[in-house]
Parts: sequence; C-alpha cells; structure tokens
Amino acid sequence: MRFFQAAGISNTRVHIDRRAVDTVTNFTSLIQDFKNRHFQHLYLITSDFHMARSKAIATFVLGSQSIAFTPVSILSNQPSESWFHILRDSGRAIL
Repeated sequence: MRFFQAAGISNTRVHIDRRAVDTVTNFTSLIQDFKNRHFQHLYLITSDFHMARSKAIATFVLGSQSIAFTPVSILSNQPSESWFHILRDSGRAIL
C-alpha cells in the first residue's frame, strides 16, 4: 500500500484480491468484477520481470471485454521471463 500512498492514490481506490494462485486466473477470476463495476481502464502494475507475460494475458482477457490497460513496471533486477511461459499462459488465456 505504501507504493500507492507515495503516488497519492487513496486506499479506497486500491483493491487487492488474493483469490488467484497464478497470473492467468488472476485475470480470469477478476474479469467479472471489472465488468460489474463498468471498468473501462485499469493500471496493470507488476515487476518488470513479469510484465511481458502479464501484458500478453491482459491483452486477451481484458481486451475480450473491451477493457483498456496501462502497464506500470516496478524494477526487480531480474531477467525477463522465458518466451515459453509467455506463450503457454497466452494460450491458457485464449482458451
């Protein structure tokens, strides 16, 4: 929460959901909530290490519901994830 407070974002505008156990289900378990709240735009905040996979999944899951997103990377000093993980989870998101 400190990250959001430092950016001047009220805690009332931040929702942390811990239902999902992986990136694909993180998106798919939340999409109905986003639709119910009529969200049209989200900020996708994750580590730079994980951003390529997150953007790929978001493109399919959020895009299928006409929800736009803006990626925000947090520096992690880790190498990017492999293309295998990105392609595997993109396929899961499509299905």
